Amino acid sequence: MEFIREYKDFSLITLGNFFFQCGFTSFFLLPLFVKDLGGDAASIGYVMGVFGIASVSTALVSGFLIDRYGQRLFMLLGSALMFLFSILYLFISDINAEMYALRLLQGIAFGLFFTSAATAVSYTIPRSIRHSCLTTFGITTIACFSIGPFFGEILIEKFGYHTFFLYASSFQLFAFILCFFTAETSRGVLTGHIFQGFRKVLFSDRFSVLFLTNLMIAVGLGSLVHFFHVHLKEQGLQMGIFFVIYAVVAILIRVFGGRFSDAIERRKIALPALFMMVVSMPIAFFVDSYTHLILFSLVFSIGYGFAYPTVNTMVIDRAHPGERGTAVGIFNMAYGTGINSSAIILGLIVRDYGFFSMYLTTAMFLVAGCVIFTYKYYITAIMGEEVAVE
Repeated sequence: MEFIREYKDFSLITLGNFFFQCGFTSFFLLPLFVKDLGGDAASIGYVMGVFGIASVSTALVSGFLIDRYGQRLFMLLGSALMFLFSILYLFISDINAEMYALRLLQGIAFGLFFTSAATAVSYTIPRSIRHSCLTTFGITTIACFSIGPFFGEILIEKFGYHTFFLYASSFQLFAFILCFFTAETSRGVLTGHIFQGFRKVLFSDRFSVLFLTNLMIAVGLGSLVHFFHVHLKEQGLQMGIFFVIYAVVAILIRVFGGRFSDAIERRKIALPALFMMVVSMPIAFFVDSYTHLILFSLVFSIGYGFAYPTVNTMVIDRAHPGERGTAVGIFNMAYGTGINSSAIILGLIVRDYGFFSMYLTTAMFLVAGCVIFTYKYYITAIMGEEVAVE
């Protein structure tokens, strides 16, 4: 309670993010809706992919606007818009332009909220506890995996999609209310042209490899979010089990491993975690029982649970206060590109070549992430070219 009182804004934003992400992750079940409407794997990829296009485009603009005008406005705007665009799915009965439009608009709302919330929390905590607090913030994103899609799948089976869309939309209202009571954390710290600040951060030697690594990590998660449902359904298995195991394992890692990253070099945590993700992807194809599903979930969750928050903290460590919103925005842009835009390519691969080729392609993306991360933070460090910021 003392921590909550001392860091009230951090607590409100973190809890608001939890509710927002519960609604967002509920839409990980949208591929089932598309499939039941008669869509194939390519259709799933297109529908899910337009979200990524929108969120990426929004991150470009929102990072700059957040640094200039503050975070609170965009948290409120993002949660309000996400509620509106989620509940409108009640009127969708076919794979048509309206569905694509709603998915695109959801991407805009997500980009506004998540970039502003992730930036805001970094201003509400001191650097001495930054990683552990960001880990707690990340836990709110992970925990919703065991709530949003898990109970959403049950609602779909028992009551249908209309009840599900009401359920998914309601979370955004709670996010809006919580963020309404926060104070502005930082505003007016960035000047200059929007694209000038964007280019400076994007191509900075401090960030570029971290952005690319995050993109590869997101491709790994995206392959599961968009297509693992369909794969498991063919095996007579439910995706909800994966989400629960993933959430529990990832939360345990973040609770007990958060301070670990504050105490040692972050690169020594990130690289082994990336290798675990590489190993997990081919295993996904051979999941044909709940025992295999549990084992796969453990391997993937340990890798992702360490990799994503560690790389995220490395970005924030290297960002100056006046560019932090832009850096977080580009980081989220890379994440959105990997997890959503890649759905279009992966959907075509599933349709034409099958699931194994899709998982193998995903593993190759992760291998590329390992290679560029190793070169930047190990080989160049040995050569004396990388200055550690730990």
